[in-house]
Amino acid sequence: MQDKKLSTADRILQSALQLMKDKGFNLVTIKEIAEASNVSEMTVFRHFDTKKGVLEAAIEKNTVIPNLKQTFDKNIVWDLEQDLRLIANLYLDLMESNDAICLIAIQERFTMPELIDLVSDHTEQLKIFIAEYFTKMQVKSKIITLDSYIQASTFLAMLFSFFISTALWDKKFINITKEDFITNSVKTFCYGIKK
Repeated sequence: MQDKKLSTADRILQSALQLMKDKGFNLVTIKEIAEASNVSEMTVFRHFDTKKGVLEAAIEKNTVIPNLKQTFDKNIVWDLEQDLRLIANLYLDLMESNDAICLIAIQERFTMPELIDLVSDHTEQLKIFIAEYFTKMQVKSKIITLDSYIQASTFLAMLFSFFISTALWDKKFINITKEDFITNSVKTFCYGIKK
């Protein structure tokens, strides 16, 4: 029922991502993508010139950094803990909804290093936006003066470690809830940088 609401291109992207996540990019064929999407191979080629084009389109379609920044800017209250909890929730929700893209980029990091570049460009945008937040918090004298970019990188690295460990190993490495992780890691991070 939900498939009927999706456009043909979106059905193709959704099916392709799932197949590539499960089997790896190189092992998936256009024929399999077409079958999983309930379309012909020609339809796949009409929408996307190549299998790599399908993956690149999926990455571009799932880029929501501008929306993430808008949501954050609208809800910012200049309270460090509350704001960082908001960023953490938004980031982890974003990563969970795009886990296939991230896992494919990791699987194919040697055969298609440009995928990592695409994903890292989006991460860089997010890092810059968080660094700008930290800079403003320093100007407001709410946090200690440190390199804002390094603070943003450290904060994202902490969140990414939770995402990747749960995406790869479910609860075998970090066996706490996302909510508990966010609450405790944000408190710890705030303790280190609050004035």
